[in-house]
Amino acid sequence: MKKIIAALTVLTAFILSALPVFASSASADGLETVFEENFEEYESGVNVNSTTMPSFFVCDYNGIGDGMISVQESGDGNLELKSHVFTQIYTSVPLTGTYEFSVEVYEAQGKLQSGVFVRAPKCAEAYYESDGYPDISTCQSGIYICPHDRTIGVNIKTYDENASSTCYLANNITDFEVKGADNYPYVLKITDDGERIRLYSNDELVCSIVMSDPGKHYEKHTANAYPCFGSAVLCDADGKEIATYKDPLLQSDASIFGWSTRASDMRVDNIVVKAEKTYNAQLLIDRIPSKITEKNLNEANPLIKAAREAFDLLTEEEQARVVNAEKLISAEKKAAELAPDTTEKETEPPETETDARTEQNETEPSAGTSVTTDKTPDGTETDGDDPSQTAVADDSLAIWIITAAILAMIGAAAGFVVHKVRK
Repeated sequence: MKKIIAALTVLTAFILSALPVFASSASADGLETVFEENFEEYESGVNVNSTTMPSFFVCDYNGIGDGMISVQESGDGNLELKSHVFTQIYTSVPLTGTYEFSVEVYEAQGKLQSGVFVRAPKCAEAYYESDGYPDISTCQSGIYICPHDRTIGVNIKTYDENASSTCYLANNITDFEVKGADNYPYVLKITDDGERIRLYSNDELVCSIVMSDPGKHYEKHTANAYPCFGSAVLCDADGKEIATYKDPLLQSDASIFGWSTRASDMRVDNIVVKAEKTYNAQLLIDRIPSKITEKNLNEANPLIKAAREAFDLLTEEEQARVVNAEKLISAEKKAAELAPDTTEKETEPPETETDARTEQNETEPSAGTSVTTDKTPDGTETDGDDPSQTAVADDSLAIWIITAAILAMIGAAAGFVVHKVRK
């Protein structure tokens, strides 16, 4: 009996190990991983446009000075993404709600010429362009984070209509010593809930920025089309207030983040972005063509349908935070105008005379032949042999079948044991 039970245990473990494992991408804080890249599947020298980066980020570089963004192999064989000279990488769709962004920085040349930025409204100029000050500081908006040897500089850009700079801003730089690290790499992690930004380096809290008074516009600045916060307070890791900044150039209704370089190099790896489920709807809407025509209608309809399904899963409050919702509505309206009967029109080949005769023979049974019909939920009758009415077993059905088989084997074995005992 012990041998039989042991055999059944092994068999059960084997079958269960073959079943699919279902895991959620959502983390404990409710955020979902929406992008992840470590560049390990590429070869050294591969251009950034041949990676997954453009599916989430705008990857732009200026050919002046041989500007380039590509995968490079380091001395220890690690594959990283290198930005060279004039480059910018930033989110193609601004994030709303709570999000988390982490990146491993292996090198960032120049004091203020390379770094990571967050909450940066889109300016008329590239993020790698100088902000107009003699120190050739880059990025004309947002919080610019500059990781260097044993220090991380946090530069909160503020609007100043009287500034000598043509960019109408001031730099406000605070350097923080990096705890537990003498040099690169730094794993920078930024969490942003729309009111407070927290910056971590190698899992150690560096500082936090508390933002308030949203909705301000700074007319002379090139990002004047985007609402910004009116105040920002910088605090150290212990929560002690370091400084209060008026009129920070930090977008208040969404966040664009990324990194840029100007006449310098920067190497990064292990990029991870987590966001609320609202952002998934934003990404799907963003993939809908900006212009719907008869030529691209068939390709656009599945994208519109997927975006609508994701959008409808959100609450009204969540839907209000989808910044490109109007694009979905406009696309649906245009698709309906082009195909009023259906938004999923398919082109079918013309019916031939042979097809017509075949269909007639199939639909008109000969004398003495009975036809079994089934009723659909709407009451219409269908041929019982119609393959379109055949149920398709999903994974859950397969799991139940396997479970039933296991129970049957266990029951059969138990009966065999009882029979042997009675004998």
